[in-house]
Amino acid sequence: MQEFPAPIAIPVSEVRECDESTGKSAPQGNFSGLPVRSSLKTLKYEARKQMWRKTSVAVLALLAFSVSWTGLVFAQDAPALSVVPTKATMLVGETRTFRAVGKDGRLRHNVRWNVSPEHAAKLTVVGDEATIQAEETSSTVVLTAYADGDSSEASVEIRSGRSLAAGTMMWSVSPLPGCKSTKMSQAVPSANGPDIYDEESCPDGAYVRALTADGRELWRRKLGGSMAPAAPSVRANEETQPAEHINLSARSVCDEISSGMTKDGVSRLAQDRNLRLGEKERESNSWVFEEHNVRCTIWFGEAGTVVKNKKIIVSD
Repeated sequence: MQEFPAPIAIPVSEVRECDESTGKSAPQGNFSGLPVRSSLKTLKYEARKQMWRKTSVAVLALLAFSVSWTGLVFAQDAPALSVVPTKATMLVGETRTFRAVGKDGRLRHNVRWNVSPEHAAKLTVVGDEATIQAEETSSTVVLTAYADGDSSEASVEIRSGRSLAAGTMMWSVSPLPGCKSTKMSQAVPSANGPDIYDEESCPDGAYVRALTADGRELWRRKLGGSMAPAAPSVRANEETQPAEHINLSARSVCDEISSGMTKDGVSRLAQDRNLRLGEKERESNSWVFEEHNVRCTIWFGEAGTVVKNKKIIVSD
């Protein structure tokens, strides 16, 4: 009896008919007249090639699916804890306040703070915010916040001298993960509201972050999303005013003032910058100076020393 090679699995479209009288296969299509062994080798090669193509397509599809889910970082993936401002530049003797915020940009509570190296900056915690006073020059000061197992850092550079070089960025806030800052606009001045709106473009839409003049975040919201709409002034400014560049590095008398400074000390600083104060204002416990596009408000306590000062960047 004529023996035939063991059968192999091939696509239905390539099923062959066998001529028992000759012992040769009569394949359909372009395989006509080839010996059995040659036909089988060819068919095996074609089957493997098709299997390789299908495997390659499946692998590529799997990679594309994986990238589509792991390659994009949405604003909802913002860190559970962030210290703001993220970076700051200070002069020896200056003070700056930081806060730790959650995914919604709002203040986190029960936060523990640490500063390193301790000899370069003095740390004071008031409520849920941390204030550091620059004591020695250093380019590697790190302020760390801890809350519920989360941690975040801010880096601070302390320089010597009476003033920072022109163009020095006094503070900055890192964009949300996967996002890019597109515009910073001035907020309508208010007692406890934001001074600056920072709009960011993210893979899942646009967000607005409300900041104080010294870089502390108050809240963040998604524009046009299901959350509460952003402050009207953000959209109103877009529709009625051209985009304006806010100079965050602008220096003012506010940057030279620190807590505990006396009225005489503040007055001398103001005179050095050719700023004048009326007698009636001098007798009050709140002084206001305006220079360039900055308004500085200073509050004095009963002892006649500075207890708080606020810098607001204003525009026409």
